[in-house]
Parts: sequence; structure tokens; C-alpha cells
Amino acid sequence: MSTDCNMWNNTTVQSPADLGYIMCDYCIENPTPAAKTCLKCEASLCAFHLQPHLLKPASSGHILIEPVADLTSRQCSDHKELLQFYCKDDAVSLCGGCIIVGRHKSHTLQSLEQTQASIQDELQTEVEKLRGVQQNCSSKQQDLDRSEAEIQIRISELKGNLQKIFSEWKRKLEEGEASTMSLIDEEGLRILSQIRSCSGALNQRMERITLIDRETQNLVQKDPVFFIQNSRQLLSRVTETQNITELDVPVITLNLSNISQCLQKKLSGWERYHSDILGIIMSASTKHMDTSNVSPFPHSTSGKAPVTGKVLQTSTQLCRRAGIFQGKSPLSLDPKTANFNLALSHDLRSMTWTEQQQPYPPHPERFKHHPQVLCSQSFCSGSHSWDVDTAGIYWGIGIVCGNAVREGIDSYLGNSINSWCLYFYAGSFLRACHNNKAIFLRQLPLNSRIRVQLDYEAGTLSFHQVTESLTHLHTFQTTFTEPVFPAFCCWKESLRLID
Repeated sequence: MSTDCNMWNNTTVQSPADLGYIMCDYCIENPTPAAKTCLKCEASLCAFHLQPHLLKPASSGHILIEPVADLTSRQCSDHKELLQFYCKDDAVSLCGGCIIVGRHKSHTLQSLEQTQASIQDELQTEVEKLRGVQQNCSSKQQDLDRSEAEIQIRISELKGNLQKIFSEWKRKLEEGEASTMSLIDEEGLRILSQIRSCSGALNQRMERITLIDRETQNLVQKDPVFFIQNSRQLLSRVTETQNITELDVPVITLNLSNISQCLQKKLSGWERYHSDILGIIMSASTKHMDTSNVSPFPHSTSGKAPVTGKVLQTSTQLCRRAGIFQGKSPLSLDPKTANFNLALSHDLRSMTWTEQQQPYPPHPERFKHHPQVLCSQSFCSGSHSWDVDTAGIYWGIGIVCGNAVREGIDSYLGNSINSWCLYFYAGSFLRACHNNKAIFLRQLPLNSRIRVQLDYEAGTLSFHQVTESLTHLHTFQTTFTEPVFPAFCCWKESLRLID
């Protein structure tokens, strides 16, 4: 019991004032937290003393606020009176004395309640504006959330598509490794069998000679009669052995030509994976393009677009438009064929890839899914050439028949029977593409200027690097039966037609 008392006596109990409460000014013996502070009386009152204050007619007009300890901020610094009015001219609060004897007596005055209402209206108006800003931010945040979700979906789709390509490529590589190792094993078995066959024949002959030599040594040690009787047979065997044709041991080497041809064929086939991978990535980079208002280019069952009056012109009309140019051919880019991510110059002689879509109107001849553009001119006879100034790490230069499709994978230059293209990929390799087949070219252009030469009748399309002389890069050989348009592909940089 005494222990409990000692613990209670040693316990420190904090008063309401210690805890930060405003105390009632009328509770002297037993301090009680105040419920309100009267600005007129300049006193704080607890709930008990507040009741008579509220009931007295004399204090009915007094202003009660939440309890405060210091009323200095609510008093005039000059007259020490309660602030009751607001000067609109000087934007300050005033007491009654300021109005009577101060400089504010001729100013526009308001009650604090009127001022509060006015400021409250202004504040509500400004807050309402902020709500508009908040709504705008919320809308943008929703757009960002949708963009994030779309980007996540596109990334997932892109990774999935690339995973398929890389998995197929990996499978082909593994098959190529297995088949190559099998060919090497077969060639090794053939050579080893040949070596063992020759070695066996040589060993057999050496053993026969060794046996004759041993019998000869034994025979010479016998008596003359025995020697004479058996020497004829031994001489006959010696002669027979000598008359055996000398074994011709060939120069034995591995024949790797078949293996090299097989590997070259496989490597040539694997090149399409580069194109597929780059195609998937570039297609994903332009997938955000809105083509919902663009009329789709219809496909026929043959994979070519049907010839219509709106889309195509007859060969006669095309050649009439192009004329028959010999030598250098003046060209200009056709805006109605330009992909939305290609910006054309005012003189229609250069194109630049841009992430921002261009405000081109819908047109059935426009390339939908790849940064490509055609020239306005076409050729259906004669010999022609044009030079292109290239830039960047990815570009394509070629020709396209007028009825080539404008969307889908077959619209890529070189992916159909109606287009031929020389591609420069990532600054590292050069490919000649036609009908979805590619030829890897070892030689890379060391100069940015490329010359294209077309001989329509001869069916040749040649590409040269232009320096002090012409360096041949590649020539397509075919038979042209339709008018062809110069075509270009540009990604990340620009191309320009030059005289």
C-alpha cells in the first residue's frame, strides 16, 4: 500500500496550461481551459463563464472567437483598440479611432464582415480557377496513365514479336550448327577411311616383304641341297612381290567446299532475320500513327492493289507525265505518297524523318507503315540516272512499280516482286532486296553520294558510289513490264536528290 502511494506521489501531473491550453481568465482558484475569447472584453472564458456572457444584453454584440492567448494582432497598433473596419484604399484593418482622427477618415471603408465576404468571393473565384488547372492536370495525368499502359502493351508486343524472330533465328543457328558439324564429321570419316585404307595396304605389303626377308635369312643358313631345292619358290615370291604395282598414296586433304557452300547458303538465308528485326522495330516506332481516317488501300487476291482510276494511271498516262529522259533525269518527290513521318522540303527534292507526324491529307497512294516516298516522275522506256545524297545510319534507294501496295509488310521496298531497293543498315552492312529476297554486299559505300542508273529496255537497275570515279555496288537484272517510279526510304536522317 505504501509503495503504491509513493509511486503516485512521485508521478508528475501536467496541468492544462502546461499542455498548451488557453485558460479562462475568470477561473482563479481552479484554472479551466477557455471555450471562447471575447474580442470586446479582451478576455477568455470557459464554458461556465461563457453562459452569462451570452445571456447579457450588453454583451450580445461582442465578437467571440476560438481561444487565443495574445490579442495584439487583433488590435490597432496606434490606438490599442479592437480592429473593426477595413480600408480598401490602403488594404489595412482599422479601429474606430483610426476613422475619427487618423488619415483614413476620407478613405473607402468597409466592415470586416463585408471585407471577409468580398475576399471570400475573390478567393472562391481564384480557387475555382485552380480547380480548372487541377482538372487539366488530372486530364493530362490520365493521358499519361493511358500512354504508360499503351507503352507497356507496345513494349510487350515488341518483345514478343522480337522473341519469336530471335527464337526462330536461334533454332536456325542450332540447326545450322548441327548440320555443319554433321557435314564435317562425314568429311572426316571419308578422309579417315581413305587414310586407313591406304595405311592397311602399305602395312600388308611391308609385312609380306618382312616375311620374305626373314625366310631368306633362314634359307641361306641351310645346306646347299636344301637351299637349292627351296630357293626357286622364294625367288618366285620375291618377283611376284616386286611386280605388284606401287601403291599411289594421294595427297589427303579435307574437302570443305561443300561445307562452305552450305554455310554460305544458310548465312544468306539468315540475313532476312536482320530485315525482319529492323522491320519490327521500325514498325513499332511508327505504330502510334493514326490511320483511322485514311482510306485503306485494297488488296487483290494476287497481293497487288487493283488498278483503279483514283489510284493508278495507265502506262500511257504515266509515260506521258514522265517523258523520255536520257542521261540525268530531273526528279521531284510526290507529296501524296509520302509517309506521315517524312517531312518534304519546299522544293520537293529532300526528305527528313521526323517523330512528329506531318499534316498530310488522306490519300490511297500514301505509304502507311514505313517511312517511304516516291517521285512524281515515272519511266517506261529509255535510260535514266539520278544522284542521291545520303545521310544517317539507315536508308533505302530503289524503284517501285506504280501498282505496288501501300501498306503492310509487302509495301516495304524490296519486299515484293514490284520493287527493288538498295538498303544501308545501321552503318554496318549493305543489302540488295527484291521479292523478299536479299543479297548481302560486302562493299560498303564510303561516300554519301549514290548514283542510280536505269536501263528500262535492258532491264537493269544499277547502283554506284560516286567519288572521283564510279564504284559499282550492285545491279539488278530483270524485265520491266510496267512504268517504274524512283523510290526512297529514310529513317532517323535525311535523303536529298542532287543534280
